[in-house]
Amino acid sequence: MELGHRGSVDAFYSGITRPIKFRISQLRGLSRFLKENRNLLLDTLARDLNKVGREIVLCEEEIQLALNNLHKWVKDEPVEKNLVTQLDSAFIRKEPYGVALIIAPWNYPLNLLLVPLVGAIAAGNYVVLKPLEISKSMERVMAEVLPRYLDQVRVLPLLHNSCGTCLNLCSRDKSKP
Repeated sequence: MELGHRGSVDAFYSGITRPIKFRISQLRGLSRFLKENRNLLLDTLARDLNKVGREIVLCEEEIQLALNNLHKWVKDEPVEKNLVTQLDSAFIRKEPYGVALIIAPWNYPLNLLLVPLVGAIAAGNYVVLKPLEISKSMERVMAEVLPRYLDQVRVLPLLHNSCGTCLNLCSRDKSKP
C-alpha cells in the first residue's frame, strides 16, 4: 500500500493533473465510461442493491456542469488592493490540493463515488477511489473498468482489510508526501 500512496503523490507532483485541457479530457473520459458501460452499471446496481439507474443520470449531470463551468471556476479572482498592494496584482488563484481519497458508502455506490470524483478532477487533484466492499460487483467494475477511461484516478483493489486500509490512508501525515 505504501508504494501505491507514493505513486499517487508522485503522479500529482508531476503536474499532469493541472492543465485545464487534461482535466477536460478526464471529465470526458468519465462521461464515456458512463455511456459505454451503462448496461453494465445498471446490472451491477441491480445485482448489488436492487437499485435502478438514477445514480447514472446524476453523475452525468455533474460532469456536464463541470465541463460547462470549468474555465470560469479556475479563473483567478481579483481582490481589492490596499496601500501595500497598490502597485502589485492581487488575486486569488485556485490551486489543486493534492491527492484526494474518496471512500464510497454502500447505499449509493456509484453516485457517491463519482460525483465527488467529478469535483476532484475539475479541481486538478489526483484521486484514489475506494469503493466499499459491501457492493462487491460495483467495486469490481470500478477497479477493472474505470481506470481504462481515466489517467489521474487510482482505484484501490479488492482488499480483505478495507477498514484498516482506509483508516491507514486517512491517518497519514498530510505534511509529508
